[in-house]
Amino acid sequence: MAGAKIALSSTSGELKTDGNDNARVNLPMTLAHSGYAVIAGESHDGATGEARLVRTARVSTDGRLRVGVDAIYWQDTFNHAQQDTSAYQVVSATATTAMTGGYWVFNSGNSVASGAVARIQTYKTFPLNAFSSLEVGFRLRFAALPQTNNVCEFGLGFATTTTTPTDGVYFKLTSGGVLQGVMNINGTETTTAAMTSFTANEVKYYRMVIDQDRIEFYIDGVLEGVILGPTTAPAVSFARALPLLMRLYNSAAVSTAQRLEVADVCIAMRDIDHGRPYPMIQSGNLCNAISTMRGVAPGQTANYANTAAPTSATLSNTAAGYTTLGGQWQFAAVAGAETDYVLFGFQVTAAAAASANKNLFITGIRIETVNLGAAVATTATVLQWGLGIGGTAVSLVTADSATAGSRAARRIALGLQSFAIGAAIGTVATPIVHSFQTPLVAEAGTFVHVILKMPVGTATASQIVRGTCLIEGFFE
Repeated sequence: MAGAKIALSSTSGELKTDGNDNARVNLPMTLAHSGYAVIAGESHDGATGEARLVRTARVSTDGRLRVGVDAIYWQDTFNHAQQDTSAYQVVSATATTAMTGGYWVFNSGNSVASGAVARIQTYKTFPLNAFSSLEVGFRLRFAALPQTNNVCEFGLGFATTTTTPTDGVYFKLTSGGVLQGVMNINGTETTTAAMTSFTANEVKYYRMVIDQDRIEFYIDGVLEGVILGPTTAPAVSFARALPLLMRLYNSAAVSTAQRLEVADVCIAMRDIDHGRPYPMIQSGNLCNAISTMRGVAPGQTANYANTAAPTSATLSNTAAGYTTLGGQWQFAAVAGAETDYVLFGFQVTAAAAASANKNLFITGIRIETVNLGAAVATTATVLQWGLGIGGTAVSLVTADSATAGSRAARRIALGLQSFAIGAAIGTVATPIVHSFQTPLVAEAGTFVHVILKMPVGTATASQIVRGTCLIEGFFE
């Protein structure tokens, strides 16, 4: 062999080994004699899919290693039976959607008709920031192998009916049966080469990493395609904020029905943490307590009907006047007593295998009261307010038990309101307002009680005590 040879031995003066034929080396201690090493991270090993992808670490102008923290923008799991129309716009024609078996199923009725379409899109949009990337992930499966004339799309974008999306970044199973990554700038699609196909009913993890000038498409951790933004366009999509998009449609009749079955989705902004408080993050994920939690029939949690007065509550110690999480309330004036009344008794949905299994964190409460119907007569009206958290039954008689599996509500005092004798119709009491720096937690299956006691009062004919109760919080 031509060229110089290096002898490896343990002899003094020669390049030594460690006994396993590995050269023993030591970095120079003199700065003038040293070279340098570069820190890099491997994003994709190149064993399959695209070529190996290695990125160097970045440092600040002061030589400090730059690190980032991801921020969750959206996450949802579809292991329950309720389609959440609070968070998603659900549109279908001929094709249907359903939540079943742990999936949100597109074309659950197995339509093979031309023009059949099912589309789900978030009302919320997700921003593509200038100095970070956006990661979008789906765990999903297809019920059948690719079918001619069937199209499935999932990612970010704007779409209607069965026409090409007007903007976005997404995976696309084309009508020709090819799975591709797509960059869509204002209605013009650019695609990757064909990606690795799939097996029917096999769940895979599809993930996109979106930068201003580059999109990476991964399937089960393998980089399957890359699209570089054109130098003539400002970014990889025309809009800088896009909704989550999932759609299935038949461009013409198909021989075998296809179903797109999505188990969960997640969207995160990479490397930039805004430092948002956790309640704000959960509110951005549409887990604010103003709406029912995921897995429950969608709607508001408060008692607040459109253009209508609240029905009068029947005050009781063992049954709720209202089963909502606050809202409007009223009741006919009652005589003074030391009875604790359950004005509101809201139950957090119980945990189960096919449920979202959320807990309710309460961060604040505001109660306002007005005298209506008749002036206060004979005696003053005093309202003592409390809050009960975590009871296992609506009745305030419920006690802790190590055999029955029950727990009494944990009660806190909120304060007092009063109306003096002769207080006219329309007199408003001083509001009760509390913010809880340490949130109060009602676990899945337990109750939130808004407790009212009226130690002083008269059952004056026609007198109505009315008000509102705002409970702030979030589900987790």
